[in-house]
Amino acid sequence: MTDAKTRSLEFERDIEDASPEDIWEALATSEGLRRWFPLDARVTPGQSGTVWLSWGPGCEGEAPIHVWEPGARFGWTESHGEDAEGRPIKVAVDFYIEGRDGSTVVRLVQSGIGASADWDAMYDALKDGWTYFLFNLVYYFRKHRGKERRLAWKRAATDLARDVAWDRLVGAALVVGNGAAAAGSAAEILVDRARPAQVVAARPGHHFAATLPDLDDSVFFVELEGRHIGFWLSTYGIDEDRVAELQSALDERIEVALGSK
Repeated sequence: MTDAKTRSLEFERDIEDASPEDIWEALATSEGLRRWFPLDARVTPGQSGTVWLSWGPGCEGEAPIHVWEPGARFGWTESHGEDAEGRPIKVAVDFYIEGRDGSTVVRLVQSGIGASADWDAMYDALKDGWTYFLFNLVYYFRKHRGKERRLAWKRAATDLARDVAWDRLVGAALVVGNGAAAAGSAAEILVDRARPAQVVAARPGHHFAATLPDLDDSVFFVELEGRHIGFWLSTYGIDEDRVAELQSALDERIEVALGSK
């Protein structure tokens, strides 16, 4: 975005017992990205390559790679139309990788986000989303390294206001209303367990994330995004039949929560 005020998001995570090469594989390959980030990914490698990411039909896109430095830096540029003066709006995503004392530090910078109020919702959603996804990247290496991820998921359309939708999700035990103190009820429909879910992050009306120790340390994420609510249960090492059962349980609970049944 040229000659216009913009803002950036920046995050840094330390991943123990992972080399820069390990992190590069997770960030810059199709298979690596699928294990912690989107539902599906395709990377055409190289400086002139592309990254295609999908969170389901109607929520997918492709972007050109603008930097390709194996083991050190990887980034792509997203196009978001034009501003009021007809200038192209470009938002860059850059990962910086640095080995440090037996671990690897990953720094993410997303830049070019508009500074006007029109961009506030997008800025907040990106901040929430990256907070969760970078947790998932670290958690993958800590708990599930080398395992295939299988997801039970749904992007449900809704006309409900955020506060109403959130209250219904709380009532359905798909999220918890007041953070770690209520973590024992999180996603209880999905698994019989003795150990409570562990809340990772919760912002009422916006997002919720928790790990499920009694479901092989799966990760459950709920994101309220305008007229859709995304539900993502990332499992590792669980067979397809069990994931299908979890999908059915999730679908049923979502339908009840959002008033479809």
